Amino acid sequence: MKIAIINDTLDEFGGAERVALTMLRMFPEADFFTSFANARIVRNFFARLSSHIHTPWQILSFIATHRSLMQMISPFLWGHWDLSGYDLVLSNPSNLMCNMVSVTGGTHIQYIHTIPKNLFGLLPKTPLQRLIGYDTHIAPKYRQAIHNTPFVLTSSQHMQQTILRLFHVSAHVLPPPVHIPASKPLRKKPKFYLCVSRVDRDKHLELAISACTRLSLPLCIVGVTNEPSYERHLHEIAGPTIRFLGYRSDHEVNALYTEAIAFLFPSKQEDFGIAPLEALAHGVPVIAYFGGGPKETLIEGKTGTFFRTHTIAGMIEAIRRFDTMTFSPETLYAHANLYSEKVFQRKLLSYIGKAMKHTAVTSRRRQSR
Repeated sequence: MKIAIINDTLDEFGGAERVALTMLRMFPEADFFTSFANARIVRNFFARLSSHIHTPWQILSFIATHRSLMQMISPFLWGHWDLSGYDLVLSNPSNLMCNMVSVTGGTHIQYIHTIPKNLFGLLPKTPLQRLIGYDTHIAPKYRQAIHNTPFVLTSSQHMQQTILRLFHVSAHVLPPPVHIPASKPLRKKPKFYLCVSRVDRDKHLELAISACTRLSLPLCIVGVTNEPSYERHLHEIAGPTIRFLGYRSDHEVNALYTEAIAFLFPSKQEDFGIAPLEALAHGVPVIAYFGGGPKETLIEGKTGTFFRTHTIAGMIEAIRRFDTMTFSPETLYAHANLYSEKVFQRKLLSYIGKAMKHTAVTSRRRQSR
């Protein structure tokens, strides 16, 4: 069986990339396509699979930080890809919309991590979008792409409801895989609060930084940015107890988890939220905003605590409440295992089998007419 796996880019390692890597482990002979790749990401996460990675637009990596420009041109680039020679195509689209590829005859399964929210009024328009108005041309193309196949997966009920409301498509919920350590986590004396996240405006790291600064609590921020101005703002508001660690390898992040008091997750409408579950897998409780994916995957009093007012004061109150609570690392680890890679693989294989059977039956019916 000829299989293609498609990811928007490999310029970071987030939920989409983790799903793509899991798919490649399931189908090691698959062809893997992405617009361009960061050498560090390939080396650290995809090194054993690098011979299967095709990056036909690698020359465009120099504009990787200009996300709105990439978004504007990506539908025209994907639209010229014809993957009709493949029996199975698994696309993992987010803001750069790789689900716009053309697939005829085979089974195309879209795993929608997030939609391009700025195109559909869920986020403010980008400056380039306001200047050129490219959304009027691209939004209909994206809408058509989602309707091009009956096989649509998504990460959470939150995203399922969004897709249904905007596109009238009923997506099947399949939570993405979470990396689970092979054994129960070892914990050292807690020393600091921890955020592991892209340093992007929609992650609302300013809440965690401001709350910990006001409470004089130690906070470590792990992650890189595509928004230098936002990162500068975070440095400006950070007090002396805040440390910005930039990029850290998995091994280094795992070491940080062993000494973390709690994992802070202030994102307001996260589509799923793998990072909090990874923290639980390392025995670290979570303080998160009660919204989006975490509202579905975390449990008050069992995996940590929520704050329900998306303000600095709301987060401060949650941190103070958390300080009176106790959590079992074993319980946190067991909860995270509900979202393991093995669980994801089993559910995806079942879905693929049903989708390909549906495609075969539909094809036979067409041929008999």
